[in-house]
Amino acid sequence: MSLGLNKTKRRISSVKSTQKITKAMEMVATVKLKRFRKSFDDDLLYTQKLSEVLAEIVHRQKEGKESPYTVINESKKGTLYIAITSNLGLCAGYNANLFRFLESKFDKGSDELIVLGNKGITHYGRLGDYAISPLSEKFDLAMEGRDVIAAAEALMEAYRKKECKAVKIVYTHYVNSLNFQPSELQLLPVEIQYSPRPDSEYCPSLVEPTAEELIEGMLPQYIASELYSKLIESQLCEQGSRRNAMENANDNAEDLLNQLTIEYNKARQSAITQEITEVVSGSANQTK
Repeated sequence: MSLGLNKTKRRISSVKSTQKITKAMEMVATVKLKRFRKSFDDDLLYTQKLSEVLAEIVHRQKEGKESPYTVINESKKGTLYIAITSNLGLCAGYNANLFRFLESKFDKGSDELIVLGNKGITHYGRLGDYAISPLSEKFDLAMEGRDVIAAAEALMEAYRKKECKAVKIVYTHYVNSLNFQPSELQLLPVEIQYSPRPDSEYCPSLVEPTAEELIEGMLPQYIASELYSKLIESQLCEQGSRRNAMENANDNAEDLLNQLTIEYNKARQSAITQEITEVVSGSANQTK
C-alpha cells in the first residue's frame, strides 16, 4: 500500500512541476501577445491607407502604360510562395494548419518556396521535395526596417526578370484571440481592390508627375509594408495560439491534480483503516 501512495505522491509532484512551467510560459506568451497586438494595430492603419492610395494610382494608369508589376507575368516558372512559420513549438496547431494549407496549393513541379521560421525550415528541409528559392537568405522572421525593404526589392527584381509568375505570402490571419486562420495574399502582380471615394466623381485626385512613376516609387514601400504586416500578424497568432495551448495545459494539469489528490486520499484512508484493523485484530487475539 505504501508503494502505491509513494507512486501517486511522485505523480502529484511531477504534475505540479510541469504546471509551474506551463504557467510561466502562459505568462510570457500573454506579455508577448500584448506587445505584438499593439504593433499590429499600429501598423494596420498605415498599411490600409497606403493600399488605398496605391489602388487609386493604379486605377488611374493609362491604357498601354501599365507597370510591369501590375500585369500578369508570362513566365515558364510557377509561383514563389513565402511561408511564415514559427521559431518555437508548443503553439498547438499553428504550424500544422499552415503546412496543410500551403501543401494544398503548392505545385512541386514548378513552384518555389521561401520559408521563415525554424519550424518551417526543418519541416520542408526534412521532406526534401520542395524547391527552396535562392532568395531565402534575404528573409528572416525577425527582420525589420531596411531588411524588409531589401527583401521587397529582391522580390520585385525577381518578378521583373520573370523568374516567377506570381509572389504570394502564406501566413496566419488573426480573427480573434481564439481563432487563427491560414490565409494567402498575392504581392505580385499587385492586385488591390479599388473603392472610389464618395466625392471622386466631381473631385478626382490629382496624380503628379504620372501614375506610372508614382507606382514605381511606391511599390517597394507597399511590398515592404505588406510583408512586415503579415510578419507581425503571424507572430501575433503564434503567441495567441501558444497562450491558449498553455492555458489548456494548465486546466488539464489542475484536473489531473484533483483526480490524483482524490486517489491519494482514498489510498491513504484505506491504508489507515487497514492499520487500525490490524491493530484491533492483534489486540483481540492477545486478550483471548
